[in-house]
Amino acid sequence: MAENVRLLICMECKTTEQLPDFEGNPAADDTLNYAIIPHAYPSGEKHRGHLMKVEKKHWDSPSTRRAIENQIRESAGHTGLDTEFYATKDTLGEDALKCFNAHNRNPGCSDYRSSKKRLSAGTDAERKKLGLAPMPSKTFLCDFCPVKSMVQERVFAKAGLYN
Repeated sequence: MAENVRLLICMECKTTEQLPDFEGNPAADDTLNYAIIPHAYPSGEKHRGHLMKVEKKHWDSPSTRRAIENQIRESAGHTGLDTEFYATKDTLGEDALKCFNAHNRNPGCSDYRSSKKRLSAGTDAERKKLGLAPMPSKTFLCDFCPVKSMVQERVFAKAGLYN
């Protein structure tokens, strides 16, 4: 009998998580029950998703895995973006959440869109060597923060944009 893995696919988060195989009552599947905890809205309503089985040998093969991921994306209404985009987006979201927690989860963040939160390609030195001007990014880690809208509303109010 082939060894399987399960793939938990969240349609809202655009993630695919690998879980060990499990046979039996889903209510007794502690791994699955733990894995779905973050896949919910603040109201408690669960995200839309799928759980599927794949043979482990196929999932462990990079080329076959890419083909499986492509099929998943296409069946979910392919956005045209590769899975690497979502991995990067998830990383930026995780980094923003760490920053948010470091600021004691305060929507009145003093670092909002400060220069140290600006995302950079890190190519300033190379551009200078080539005689090119630095290319400042318009993207900040703050753009991925869970309270961005509240912080932005506070900044706009302070600037008098709601008068």
